[in-house]
Amino acid sequence: MKSSITALCCACAALWLTPAAAQSSANGHPTDPRTEVRAQQYQSAFTGYQPFREEKTASWRDVNDEAARVGGHLGIFMGGAHAGHGTAPQAHRAAPGKNPQGMTK
Repeated sequence: MKSSITALCCACAALWLTPAAAQSSANGHPTDPRTEVRAQQYQSAFTGYQPFREEKTASWRDVNDEAARVGGHLGIFMGGAHAGHGTAPQAHRAAPGKNPQGMTK
């Protein structure tokens, strides 16, 4: 039993040390002045940055009228309107006399 545990520990150590031994030293030592250094490339942290642009907002009267049309805030969540789009697609609109789930009132 003791020898099998020792063998297992040796196998684990060998597997753990293998990647460390596999590293190449082709780059040379960092303190050696003859070691070649790759050229560095600068890339700004602001590459691709897009400045803030204020979006046009709807008038408060139009927003209130839309909320009243769909039945208030709860109406929006119940399928009266698509979130963020302002109007519901035809498939989600309730027929007259039916609630948004398609059931007769």
